[in-house]
Amino acid sequence: MRALGLTAVLMMVSGASLGRAGGPPAETVYLLHGMGRTRASMLLLSLRLEKAGYRTVNFRYSQTTHSLDEITERLLESVERDAGGGKYHLIGHSLGNIVIRNGFKTGFPPGLGRIVMLAPPNRPAALAARFKGNVLYHWITGDSGQKLSEAEFYDSLPVPSAEFAVIAGTRGTTLLSGAPNDGIVLVESTKLAGMKDFAELRHAHTFIMNARDTFELCRRFLSVGTFSVPIPGHVRK
Repeated sequence: MRALGLTAVLMMVSGASLGRAGGPPAETVYLLHGMGRTRASMLLLSLRLEKAGYRTVNFRYSQTTHSLDEITERLLESVERDAGGGKYHLIGHSLGNIVIRNGFKTGFPPGLGRIVMLAPPNRPAALAARFKGNVLYHWITGDSGQKLSEAEFYDSLPVPSAEFAVIAGTRGTTLLSGAPNDGIVLVESTKLAGMKDFAELRHAHTFIMNARDTFELCRRFLSVGTFSVPIPGHVRK
């Protein structure tokens, strides 16, 4: 394995990675993991995007120790600091999408391109409502986990003003619901008025971000703004 330069090492430590070498600056993609996960869960997607020519920032947060508003404020500060004034995109998994939507209360810095939501709980989550009074659930999920069950909170949550698309998983269980689901979130609950595109993939909630077809749809939407039109000049491998 070739040695990494100092710049690359510093970016990896900070959660950022390099995109294409030379030429115009690479567009940045911010990745936000889901509840109870770490940024390691988004690493494979990050590496695939980097190989495709993007610069990635794998944003780290803890819903156990910080409130939703605190996490959101840190995200906005990170974008302001690290995007370099260039074009950037957002990809969230599960709770990461709630952080993104919450960011529109304040507004994101200039340069925001497109957003892809992976298995987003865009309506009050049935599981969150079921466990809301559980002390262990409250301790693990913090302020964010409580909000996921509150209709009033969702009423106050902005719809992104940037172009966005939703990818829902369908490899769920009838123990959650007889309706299509990914084991955690109902497919119908992922939908959000204003979405530019929508796709269902046969994956479970926890690992949907690791699938190759998930990456392909993310790349396609970030590039051309739709899931259905191939990227010009791109040959699928």
